[in-house]
Amino acid sequence: MLRMLREMEPIEICSKQCKSKCCKSTPPALTNCDFKRINKLQENKNWFSTINQEENKTIVIAKREDGNNCYFLSEEGLCDIYSSRPLDCKLFPLFFKINKINESEYNLRWLVWYCPLTDAKGLDALKEEAKTKIEIILSEDPNQLFEYQNAMYASQGYKKKHFLYEERLKIKRS
Repeated sequence: MLRMLREMEPIEICSKQCKSKCCKSTPPALTNCDFKRINKLQENKNWFSTINQEENKTIVIAKREDGNNCYFLSEEGLCDIYSSRPLDCKLFPLFFKINKINESEYNLRWLVWYCPLTDAKGLDALKEEAKTKIEIILSEDPNQLFEYQNAMYASQGYKKKHFLYEERLKIKRS
C-alpha cells in the first residue's frame, strides 16, 4: 500500500488523501516569476490579491468568492494550474528560510508541514525533489528564493503550527 502511494502523483495524493486541505488554508506566496507565468495563462485577472506592507507589495493567489478555497482549486479537489503552479506549491509540504552566512553563502533551513504527502512520498524523497528545484532556481535566478521568503512572511505562510523537521542546507550563490 505504501509503495503504491509513493508512486502516485502528488496531486492525486493531495486530492484523495486529505481533500486538498493546504489549498483551503494560507494563500500561496508568489515570486515575480510565478506571477508572470500564471498571469499569462489567465484571462480573468481576479485570480490574485495584494498584501501591502509599508513600501512592499506581495502578491498571493486569491481565495474563491464562494469560500475559502484557492482560486485554482477545482470542485474535484485538483489544481487547475498544476503544471504552472507557484514555487510555494511545488515545494509543499516543505518550506525554507534563508540565513545569510556571508555575501555569497546562505543556509536554507527546511521546515516541513505534516500532511499525507509527507507520509506517502517520504521526507527524504521530498527533500531531494525540493533541493533539485532550488538548484534549478539558483542557476536561473537566485533572487526568486529571496522573493519567496519575503512573500512567505507577508502572507503568513510561516505561521503554520505543524512543522516537524528542520535541516540546514548550505548553498552558494555566485
